[in-house]
Amino acid sequence: MTDGREQDNPDRKCRDWIGIRSSGEPLGPWPFGVTILAIAAALAVAFVLYPVTGIENVDLVFLLPIIAIAIRYGYWPSLVACLLSALAYNFFFYPPVYGLTVADPVNIATVFFFLVVAVITSHLASRAREAALAAARRAETTEALYAFSRKIAGIVTLDDLLWATGQQIGSMLRLEVVILLPDADGRLEIKAAYPPNGHVDGTDTDAARMDSDEDRAARGTEALLTAQHRFLPLRTSHGSVGAIGVSRTGAPLNPDEERLLAALVDQAAVAIERIRLATEMDATRLAAETERLRSALLSSLSHDLKTPLASITGAATSLRQYGELYDAAAREELAATIQGESERLSRFVANLLDMTRLKAGGIELKREPVDLGEAVGAALQRMQGVLGEHQVAVDLPADLPMLDLDVVLFEQVLVNLLDNAAKYSTPGSTIAISATGNGRKVELTVGDEGPGIPPEDLERVFEMFHRVNKGDRQRAGTGLGLSICRGFVEVLGGTIRAANRSDGSGAVFTIMFPEAVFTAIPREDAAE
Repeated sequence: MTDGREQDNPDRKCRDWIGIRSSGEPLGPWPFGVTILAIAAALAVAFVLYPVTGIENVDLVFLLPIIAIAIRYGYWPSLVACLLSALAYNFFFYPPVYGLTVADPVNIATVFFFLVVAVITSHLASRAREAALAAARRAETTEALYAFSRKIAGIVTLDDLLWATGQQIGSMLRLEVVILLPDADGRLEIKAAYPPNGHVDGTDTDAARMDSDEDRAARGTEALLTAQHRFLPLRTSHGSVGAIGVSRTGAPLNPDEERLLAALVDQAAVAIERIRLATEMDATRLAAETERLRSALLSSLSHDLKTPLASITGAATSLRQYGELYDAAAREELAATIQGESERLSRFVANLLDMTRLKAGGIELKREPVDLGEAVGAALQRMQGVLGEHQVAVDLPADLPMLDLDVVLFEQVLVNLLDNAAKYSTPGSTIAISATGNGRKVELTVGDEGPGIPPEDLERVFEMFHRVNKGDRQRAGTGLGLSICRGFVEVLGGTIRAANRSDGSGAVFTIMFPEAVFTAIPREDAAE
């Protein structure tokens, strides 16, 4: 089984189909043994070809293993192949045969130039091999950096990014990696390590912290050496964001590995800064949204709640100071104004409290069998003052199943829907309440004859503080009623949706409760 770190090392991947040995691997006895065997094989082939081709062409047979050895193992084994080939050529083919002396001076020149050509060919082949290996290393390094950049580009959490960075550097360069980032007090502390049990002592941490505080712009990525680690700053154009400590037992990093390490550190620094900026932007956006909601709430309190208070104060003051000037009908009208505005103020405050409960998750359900007819009747009773100028049409089948609901929350949903229908429809129009049901679901609809809802607002009407603008005649409201409806209905196990009427102008709100909300108590037993 191959070590995972070895698989990710570009130097060890630089092999082609004939198995080129990486220049980073040390020479052993094996390349020289293969060289001897290759020259021996070439000698055997030369013996076979010698009677046919003659001595003039035998030397070409030895050039093939020399080139192969240069490509496969590099310069020094190929140089040994050159010497062995020259000796074999002289010993076995030039007279006197089986001796190293040369009788004819012409043959001496031939052997000499054969050796020169062999050495030059070996050198060129080894140079070509080194160039191919360097190009392969650069390509694989570039590919690894590109893959790493794509990997970290999709990471959105700092912990995942730090782990991915440590794992990538450690596996590619066979290093032990620790990543240090500043805490709230600005002191560097370990945030990730590869392998996971990596650690640094306090002396190294303090040294890295002091080093990160210095101005290192002129030194670029110059590292800080300590007893255990070599620390490189995680630096971007906006300053230092931390430090990476690396250590490795054995040979130090070569220049290619140094450049790869620097590139990985730079990419990690940019990615860490990106995630930090995204976190700060999210915090800023959340603060802005909180401020917007706070402003909207204050606006509602200052305008919508101020209006009924002013009406109540004016009517009460008129009754107290000028009561004797009004007849009975006028006094009754002022009293009705006080009562109506007080009820409206109470609904506003109740909506604010309900929304606070929803956001805090502090709603405790008190489920009990609920008859839709009774719940609708109770809501109409509460809203009779608001619905006094409208006609209400109720169509509820008698065979609807009982629902297991919190009657207080469900009644508040109906009250908010009726209040919304009265608010957006003209006096004298009809507000229709109907229901349908079967063994799988029950749907309750509340429709009005108002102007309806713009298509782009059909979903937004359930957002907090959102109100569809319909002119100055629209009654005041906080924009919380429908948002509370959705929250309560979902808590009760149902869904609510908004639509426009297909048979005329007006909006329709439909509440659907699935079979899971049906109560197990039969209707006739509940009636008893």
